[in-house]
Amino acid sequence: MPGFQRVAAVSDFSDSLVRVFVVDGIDVAVVRHEGQFHALTGACPHANYLFNYTRIRPENRIFCSSHGAWFDLHTGEVLDGPTDRNLCVYSVRVEGDEVYVAVDGEGESQAT
Repeated sequence: MPGFQRVAAVSDFSDSLVRVFVVDGIDVAVVRHEGQFHALTGACPHANYLFNYTRIRPENRIFCSSHGAWFDLHTGEVLDGPTDRNLCVYSVRVEGDEVYVAVDGEGESQAT
């Protein structure tokens, strides 16, 4: 899988609980939510507060408890708060019990 790096085992994830991993020097938030894996920028762009161990909120939203920013889990779009910068969304693959993320442009997108 060129561009993809292993971050953890599927069994390492609790549903809707964000975990942050460093992939190619980038903090990446990975979460299993409603049976699907998602990967986004690992910290709030407002003050670089990590999303590690944050829970996904209703309506598929990520909340930054540092200053109250809200983001869409699926698109990375900022919904409310002190920032106007969206989160990057990265590609995730699951192979057996292993979770892989690509951050080198392989599937990376920025919400607009």
